[in-house]
Amino acid sequence: MKHMEISLERALRNIWRNKLVSFLCLGIIAFTLMIFGLFEFISHNLDQFTQRFSQNVEAIFYLNDNIKETEVDQLIKRLRGNLLVRKVNYKSSQQARADFTREFPDLEFILEEFEASPFPASLEIAFHPQYNFDTKVSALITEVSQLPQVESREVNLEWAHKIVTVKRFISLVGAFLSTILIFVSAFIIFNVIKLNILYRKEEIYIQELVGATRGYIRFPFVIEGAVLGFCGGLLAILLLIVAVRLFPAYAGLVFDLLRDMIKVNRIPPAIFLHLLILGTVIGLFSALFALNRFMKPSKES
Repeated sequence: MKHMEISLERALRNIWRNKLVSFLCLGIIAFTLMIFGLFEFISHNLDQFTQRFSQNVEAIFYLNDNIKETEVDQLIKRLRGNLLVRKVNYKSSQQARADFTREFPDLEFILEEFEASPFPASLEIAFHPQYNFDTKVSALITEVSQLPQVESREVNLEWAHKIVTVKRFISLVGAFLSTILIFVSAFIIFNVIKLNILYRKEEIYIQELVGATRGYIRFPFVIEGAVLGFCGGLLAILLLIVAVRLFPAYAGLVFDLLRDMIKVNRIPPAIFLHLLILGTVIGLFSALFALNRFMKPSKES
């Protein structure tokens, strides 16, 4: 425990001794982790939106005017017997007219020009959420669309697939940029530790002469890298919170379009934890790599 306190004190002294370089290092790490956290935040929101959207995936099939009642019953029975289908609702032509009148009362005068309802009868099908992105659902929709009793269809499943595609693209871009920036951060910490090793070269040599173990000499540098990474993670959390909070104010039009997809009122705590862990791990491995590269092994005493 005493060794840990001494190592932490020496690490903090090294950071403060080279504060300009250390603060520059912290800024780069924070920016890197903030970008990583931002992409993770967007990906999380798209996942949540896709899950909410998938609860309401429906297909509406508009039926021909000359379809017989028996054919409608057979089609409904066939669809209800399919394991993919959660609910089937038949809406007659008159029901469609009544719904239009109720939803758009100001346009009711348009319908007065028609003796019969201008709206076709339809079948509204809702699928079980666990099957919404299954290829079998798409195959079923295509199969029903090709029936002679069906005139046309309206499916919102395509939007769900587009959202999933956008999410995958954002995840790939985020992973690519984050990987590059993480390597940059690791390189910066590596160089900070290297400078400290070279700066304390004589002190390290004296410690070796008086019998200090390799672990005693190296551990403060490892702590220094971890502290830089951890503090960079803390700063990245603050930057992420500020960026997310300012997004609605400085991207009004874009925010209005993405309001239902991105919830800026809450950032998942797991993202904060990921930033702290990632920053600390980057610092640890960078410090260890610098030590193995620039500090020659000494004999254990």
